[in-house]
Amino acid sequence: MERYECSTGVVREGLSRLAAQGLVRSEPQPGFHVTPLSEDDLHDLTDARCELEGLVLRMSVEHGDIAWESEIVAAHHALDRTPMESRDDPALLSEEWTQAHSRFHAALLAACPNRRLRDMALSLRDSAEMYRRWSHPIGAGRHRDVAAEHRQLVDAALSGNATEAVRLLGEHLRRTVSDLAPRSKLAV
Repeated sequence: MERYECSTGVVREGLSRLAAQGLVRSEPQPGFHVTPLSEDDLHDLTDARCELEGLVLRMSVEHGDIAWESEIVAAHHALDRTPMESRDDPALLSEEWTQAHSRFHAALLAACPNRRLRDMALSLRDSAEMYRRWSHPIGAGRHRDVAAEHRQLVDAALSGNATEAVRLLGEHLRRTVSDLAPRSKLAV
């Protein structure tokens, strides 16, 4: 409260929102704590994301229209033109790229007619952000062509090939696990 010059209510609301996204945990006496990164949690989160995002992507491809296709093309264009690494510190992802990346993946899922499924999938994506940010500074994915992975997703989605799009998405999501887990000292 002192640091940000705000009320207890504002801090409590912010912590409650972070808890809902799984970024902090609430404990009865000591209060809130940052959720620890762990290899087990990363695997669980990735499994959940592959299943749920895959379902939502399949539904999105099946129900997508020209407006959905246009948003995917626009979001991908912005992502492809945005530098991935921060100008100030190349070890970090740029905030602009992180936002463009989020917009791109949200665009892929946007045509799913089930709002609840779509919202749950996006919530899991938000929860995975801490792992994505953690993976970049330790060099995970330096051998990956992330831009090509995104292009393949666009091609599969726009061609209406839901099965291929879901397969590519699963591979894309699991690469962070395979890149990050062996290099890190995540608590287990």
